[in-house]
Parts: sequence; C-alpha cells; structure tokens
Amino acid sequence: MAAEGAKPVRRILAVVVVLVLLAGAAELALRLILPSVIAAAVRSQLHLTADHPVDVSLGGSALLHAVTGRVGDVTIAVDDAPVGQGIVVGASLHADSVPFNPLSGELRGGTARLTVSQEQLPPVVSLLTRDVAQTGEVRDGGLVVGRDIGLFGQNVPLTSTLRLGIADGGAVEVQPTAVGVASFDLSADQISEFTGGLLDPILKPHTVCVRDRLPVGIDLTGIELSTTGSVHIDAELAPGILSDPAQREPGSCA
Repeated sequence: MAAEGAKPVRRILAVVVVLVLLAGAAELALRLILPSVIAAAVRSQLHLTADHPVDVSLGGSALLHAVTGRVGDVTIAVDDAPVGQGIVVGASLHADSVPFNPLSGELRGGTARLTVSQEQLPPVVSLLTRDVAQTGEVRDGGLVVGRDIGLFGQNVPLTSTLRLGIADGGAVEVQPTAVGVASFDLSADQISEFTGGLLDPILKPHTVCVRDRLPVGIDLTGIELSTTGSVHIDAELAPGILSDPAQREPGSCA
C-alpha cells in the first residue's frame, strides 16, 4: 500500500522536474534570442552597420518578463556610436523593461550615459566654444581650453577653465572660472575688450543649445568630467523613443 501511495508522489515530482527543465530551456532560449533582437533594433535606430558591436545583457528572469510581453532589466552598450557633427561616443543604455518587440509599445525607466573619450573631445570643444578654442582637455574637474592670440605684438597662448552643467534638458551651461594669458596679468573683461569680443565663448558665461542635435525623446540630466579625461553625459529616455518616430526627430533650439 505504501508503495502504491508513493507512486502519485513520484509522478508529481516527475512532472515538476520536467516543468523546471522546460522552464530552464525556455529561459536559455530567450536569453539567446532576445539580445540579438534588441541589438538589431539598436543598430537600426542608430544607423549602424550590421556587424557593429552591440552588447545586450538581461537581468532577472527573461521568462517571467516574457509572459507579460516585455523584457526586464535591459542594459545595452555600444562603442563608437556617431551622434553627428563628427562626435563619436560610447553609449550605455538601461531600461527597467521594454516591449518584447522593441519597436512597439513603451519602454519603462529608460536612461542613457554617453561617454566622450579624450581622443574624441575636439568636436565637443569646438561645439561648446563656438569654434573659438583650438585645444581642450579635462583637468581637475574642469574643461581646460586654449588657443593662441595676438597681444601687444606677440603671439601668446590663452587658456580658460570651463565648468559645465545642464539646463532645461537640452542645453549646456558653460561657466569660465579661470583665464590666463602667458605671463600677462589680464582679466577676462580686458582680454575681451582687446579682442573685440571674438573670444567671449571661452571668456564669459554662456549657454549652448544642443536640443537640435538630440532626438525629441532624450532629455539631458547631467554632465560629469572624469579623472580619466573623458566626459560623461547622462540622459532620460522618453517611453516612446523606440516606437514613436516623432520622438526620434531632432528637437529645436527656437
């Protein structure tokens, strides 16, 4: 009798084991398939080549999220992504969840970090200083830019340290904190007067709108100058950035 009573228990255990194995196989399949689907969508949206490296990682259980038609805890890393005007960045994107088909529905909790390396900094320096600065590097938490100027019959180097911040989700605030001209003891106002205001983008506070260089669905939230010499730019992504073409259109500075 005891042996007969044990049979249903063994059958139940066998069913449980089979279900666990099937679930494990389904989880493995999803983790093999979903990253390639997401990577293909990212390449399409960023106009990258089919072999451009796009790394996709999934956190948590892909199977549990998939039964709801979504994929959870997605992190995407893209190196050498062109964003216009000769600027190339490394991009890291994260979403709490995205639709199983990334091009439909809304993503939730979407954020991005763009990294401009020291080697890729010149186009950014040109943009922020309106082509006034000839050199630029990150140093001691500031962006140190420079150029040669003619002063008192001499060709001398001018340097300016800029602090950067984000305003209104689509503009970069540029705040000069220190200006120097070789061995001359001159203020920023004096240099501006001598040069007829031509160098004001590296001498005086100003704001550079970059909204027209960003999709409507991206809002800048912060900027960090790294000790490694790179610049990190943080952003929030609109829920419809992948599914709504209007969210991917360039914004306006008007």
